[in-house]
Amino acid sequence: MILAALGLAAYFLLPAWAAPPASNYDSLRLYTEALFEVSQKYVWPKNEEDLINGSLRGMMNSLDPDSSFLTAKEYQNYLQGQQPVLAEAGVDLIVKDGLVTTASVIDAGPASRAGLKPGDHIFKINGQMVRNLTTQEATRRFQGAPNTAFKLQVVRNGEVKPLDLTITLEPLGVSTVTTRYLENQAAYLRIRYFNNETPVELDTALNNIKQHKPPVRGIILDLRNNARGSMEEAVRSASLFLGNQQIVIAKGRSPKTEQSYTGKDRDLVFKTLPPMVVLVDEGTARAAEIMAAALRDQARATLLGAKTLGLCGLTKAFPLEDGSALVMTVAQCYGPKGEKIQGKGLEPEVPGQKPQAAKAQEKAPAQVKSPEQDPWVQQANDLLTSGKPKPVAQKDETS
Repeated sequence: MILAALGLAAYFLLPAWAAPPASNYDSLRLYTEALFEVSQKYVWPKNEEDLINGSLRGMMNSLDPDSSFLTAKEYQNYLQGQQPVLAEAGVDLIVKDGLVTTASVIDAGPASRAGLKPGDHIFKINGQMVRNLTTQEATRRFQGAPNTAFKLQVVRNGEVKPLDLTITLEPLGVSTVTTRYLENQAAYLRIRYFNNETPVELDTALNNIKQHKPPVRGIILDLRNNARGSMEEAVRSASLFLGNQQIVIAKGRSPKTEQSYTGKDRDLVFKTLPPMVVLVDEGTARAAEIMAAALRDQARATLLGAKTLGLCGLTKAFPLEDGSALVMTVAQCYGPKGEKIQGKGLEPEVPGQKPQAAKAQEKAPAQVKSPEQDPWVQQANDLLTSGKPKPVAQKDETS
């Protein structure tokens, strides 16, 4: 009864303006009752702080994959994690339904070479079961000093037994954007992931495409398996295609917090944008989803592939008195036409052809296909050759 009494006392000590409604207090009373029962009667004694932290973690994890509760130590690690890391596995993770799951695996990175694939569930790290991790803490497990090796056991949909993989951490390298010219004079433009340098690299790549002789017949922008990047990086990158056009709308809980993000005329590269197809899949999220939605809604590109992940909210950390923190989504992203992206994803206009992969190939380590061998790239190429989509005239370029 001590815990219940403490909860009741805390309630009456609150100032009148801060006191929760009676219905909320009923829920708090239920919580303190449950906490007391567990602390007194569970088969093994449990630290009360651990029980409270666990319940807070469960509450935050129930909101969405980007929201979480961080202990004081985890919050300090979170703040440090916002700084550049020396080496990593090259994987973007989410925690969904209590499972640490790969959202995307960066091309040619350590995780990709080891055979990790989008959608894999991380079951064990170095023999230890992965439990009760936040997205932020799980991400930190895949970062560290160069040449650090660790073993994973992963559960993959369609596989009967868990798979054992070994990953060695490495620097990812500098370039996030690559360009290749295909036989029919289409430019294949791949963004592996977004960071602060991506808009600069993309600007250089687009200007090279613009000056290419003979002129390109179209652009294939590959945003598949790309779940890393901020809204700012997406807006700066999309501005190169769209100029002074609306790119994304962020809507919070209150209508007063709604904010529209628009590109800049001076960023625009093409006076007439060549026909463009954007490749997306279930690993397309965050910055990549924002860019894909903007290009589609502004009639600059056709989306081809599979439905995207639907994860591109704005998150913010709220420190608590004891040094812990709540990280939660405070705004959701909408495309220029007002379609919600968060929790829904983007449906491509053209579904990607399903590859007929052999069972043996499914078990082999992930290999980065060349664009010429990629069935979706070929499908996009055929779409450009057919004359759909059409070139899009835009505003005059600024010098």
